[in-house]
Amino acid sequence: MKNSNRRCWHYPFWLARLLCIVSLVAFANAFPLSANAAMLSGSVSFDSNTSLYTYSYTLDNTSGPAAIKEFSVLFDSSQATISTPPHSYMTPAGWSFGQAVSGSSADSPLNEFGAFWQWYANQALPTGSTMSGFSFTTSFAPVTDSANNYFLWSNSYTDGPPLIGGGGIVEWGHIVAPNFSAAVVPVPATLWLFGSGLLGLIGVARRKVLKA
Repeated sequence: MKNSNRRCWHYPFWLARLLCIVSLVAFANAFPLSANAAMLSGSVSFDSNTSLYTYSYTLDNTSGPAAIKEFSVLFDSSQATISTPPHSYMTPAGWSFGQAVSGSSADSPLNEFGAFWQWYANQALPTGSTMSGFSFTTSFAPVTDSANNYFLWSNSYTDGPPLIGGGGIVEWGHIVAPNFSAAVVPVPATLWLFGSGLLGLIGVARRKVLKA
């Protein structure tokens, strides 16, 4: 019995560490999540009695670059039409709730095509302030990907992406939210029964062939 001669190459520790750092930097540049430090935070809760999800958000503008006039959450990336209201929603005092389509937010770097639920203020939330009480309820679970799905807009900010809202986009990125186009459609019980029955028939037929 012959022994095969094999050479094992090992990366030096410093080279492996360098490759790891380069990979992390490349990943961060390839998937930017936000233009600034996160000003929007969110959470979701599920009610097993109603089978509904409630998404809640807080704006933290304590150190933001400008007053926030509006923020929008993408809920359907498959169509740019206004047609689907949430099951229910809440707004803080001085804010209103509505729907919008992607418009310029479909352009790079946001790349947010679709329909949005949005809150907009009669008087923008000034720098140095925080506000909670933004929420909506729907039957759709949170999306599992990390694509951009929200943005914050200011009517007094000019340092955002120049082709999007005249530079008024203060922040964008990914936040906990549903996406109707990514929802998993449940398979009807009758189809499961049909499939299992079909597999059973195939198994019986195969056994008959083997016995023949």
